[in-house]
Amino acid sequence: MIKINLVPPEILAKEARRQQSLQAAGGAAAAVFVALLISSAHIYRARRLEVTLQDRKKELDSLQVVVAQVEDLERTAAAVKARLAVITDLLRMRPLYSYFMMDFARTVPSDVWVTGLTTTYKDGSQMGVSVTANSLSSGSIADWMRGLQKSGTFADPTLGTISVSNAGPGGAREYVFTLTTAYAGKL
Repeated sequence: MIKINLVPPEILAKEARRQQSLQAAGGAAAAVFVALLISSAHIYRARRLEVTLQDRKKELDSLQVVVAQVEDLERTAAAVKARLAVITDLLRMRPLYSYFMMDFARTVPSDVWVTGLTTTYKDGSQMGVSVTANSLSSGSIADWMRGLQKSGTFADPTLGTISVSNAGPGGAREYVFTLTTAYAGKL
């Protein structure tokens, strides 16, 4: 069979161009439609994330209030624990000074008089003692040092400076000295 085309070629070319234009317009429309779909998906996702962000901010704000309350309670608990520790130490150390004074009085020679006494709590096993005293003889100072060393309740007695003056009774020599030691008895 033979086909004869009676339509002029200009009309066929024009129809082909029109068809190509329609196909190009359809492709462009499809591309715009796909771009709109993708854009709308991104916009929807962004809005959803903003809503989620707002919800999380509200939740964070409510949790920050709770965190502030917890921190306040922790500070209060720490203060109470510190007070309790002080009270416990005071109760534990309460009889210490009576024992200390008895042991200390036993070691002081008769011609030495204490003019100043300072104690400091060092740790769980010792109490620091600093003494300022006067004596009428250097031998009494030496006897006191030996007595402290032999006592077993005083550790590491250290003699500080000794100054001599004629301010004793009747213009006699008087020795003014300092002494430091650690009390380790009955803790």
